[in-house]
Amino acid sequence: MVFEMNGVQVNCADGITEMEASVYVGEQLKVMPHKTLLAVDLSLDGEDVLVKPHYDSIVRVRRITGYLSTLPRFNDAKKKEVHDRTNHV
Repeated sequence: MVFEMNGVQVNCADGITEMEASVYVGEQLKVMPHKTLLAVDLSLDGEDVLVKPHYDSIVRVRRITGYLSTLPRFNDAKKKEVHDRTNHV
Protein backbone atom coordinates (compact mmCIF):
# COMPACT_ATOMS: atom_id res chain seq x y z
CA MET A 1 0.00 0.00 0.00
CA VAL A 2 1.36 3.44 -0.95
CA PHE A 3 -0.03 6.70 0.42
CA GLU A 4 1.10 10.18 1.45
CA MET A 5 1.21 11.46 5.01
CA ASN A 6 2.45 14.92 6.07
CA GLY A 7 4.06 15.35 2.65
CA VAL A 8 5.95 12.05 3.00
CA GLN A 9 5.36 9.10 0.67
CA VAL A 10 4.77 5.95 2.72
CA ASN A 11 5.40 2.53 1.13
CA CYS A 12 3.71 0.18 3.53
CA ALA A 13 3.71 -3.64 3.65
CA ASP A 14 0.44 -5.52 4.05
CA GLY A 15 -0.31 -5.98 7.73
CA ILE A 16 0.74 -2.47 8.80
CA THR A 17 -2.19 -0.15 9.40
CA GLU A 18 -2.26 3.50 8.43
CA MET A 19 -2.38 4.42 12.12
CA GLU A 20 0.79 2.41 12.82
CA ALA A 21 2.47 3.99 9.78
CA SER A 22 1.68 7.47 11.09
CA VAL A 23 3.58 6.68 14.30
CA TYR A 24 6.66 5.54 12.35
CA VAL A 25 6.54 8.58 10.06
CA GLY A 26 6.20 10.90 13.07
CA GLU A 27 9.23 9.30 14.72
CA GLN A 28 11.29 9.64 11.54
CA LEU A 29 10.39 13.34 11.30
CA LYS A 30 11.85 13.78 14.80
CA VAL A 31 15.05 11.80 14.13
CA MET A 32 16.64 14.27 11.71
CA PRO A 33 14.61 17.51 11.80
CA HIS A 34 17.27 19.37 9.80
CA LYS A 35 16.80 17.09 6.78
CA THR A 36 13.80 16.74 4.48
CA LEU A 37 12.10 13.35 4.74
CA LEU A 38 10.90 12.32 1.28
CA ALA A 39 9.67 8.76 1.82
CA VAL A 40 9.54 5.91 4.31
CA ASP A 41 9.50 2.21 3.45
CA LEU A 42 7.83 0.02 6.09
CA SER A 43 8.23 -3.74 5.80
CA LEU A 44 7.73 -6.70 8.10
CA ASP A 45 10.40 -9.13 9.32
CA GLY A 46 8.41 -11.60 11.36
CA GLU A 47 6.75 -9.44 14.00
CA ASP A 48 9.30 -6.62 13.65
CA VAL A 49 8.70 -3.57 11.48
CA LEU A 50 11.69 -2.48 9.40
CA VAL A 51 11.79 1.26 8.76
CA LYS A 52 13.86 2.62 5.86
CA PRO A 53 13.74 6.42 5.59
CA HIS A 54 14.70 8.35 2.44
CA TYR A 55 16.00 11.87 3.04
CA ASP A 56 16.71 14.63 0.54
CA SER A 57 20.46 15.05 0.16
CA ILE A 58 20.15 18.76 -0.66
CA VAL A 59 19.88 21.06 2.35
CA ARG A 60 18.76 24.63 1.73
CA VAL A 61 20.51 27.18 3.91
CA ARG A 62 18.89 30.58 4.41
CA ARG A 63 20.08 33.89 5.77
CA ILE A 64 17.56 35.86 7.83
CA THR A 65 18.62 38.99 9.71
CA GLY A 66 22.01 37.76 10.82
CA TYR A 67 21.17 34.06 11.02
CA LEU A 68 22.56 31.52 8.55
CA SER A 69 20.89 28.16 9.10
CA THR A 70 18.34 25.67 7.85
CA LEU A 71 14.66 26.51 8.24
CA PRO A 72 13.77 23.83 10.85
CA ARG A 73 16.42 25.23 13.19
CA PHE A 74 14.98 28.78 13.16
CA ASN A 75 12.88 29.92 16.11
CA ASP A 76 9.23 30.83 15.54
CA ALA A 77 9.96 34.52 14.90
CA LYS A 78 12.56 33.74 12.23
CA LYS A 79 10.23 31.19 10.58
CA LYS A 80 7.54 33.90 10.41
CA GLU A 81 10.08 36.28 8.89
CA VAL A 82 10.86 33.71 6.17
CA HIS A 83 7.13 33.19 5.55
CA ASP A 84 6.48 36.95 5.27
CA ARG A 85 9.29 37.55 2.77
CA THR A 86 8.49 38.95 -0.67
CA ASN A 87 9.42 36.42 -3.34
CA HIS A 88 11.17 38.11 -6.28
CA VAL A 89 10.91 35.73 -9.20
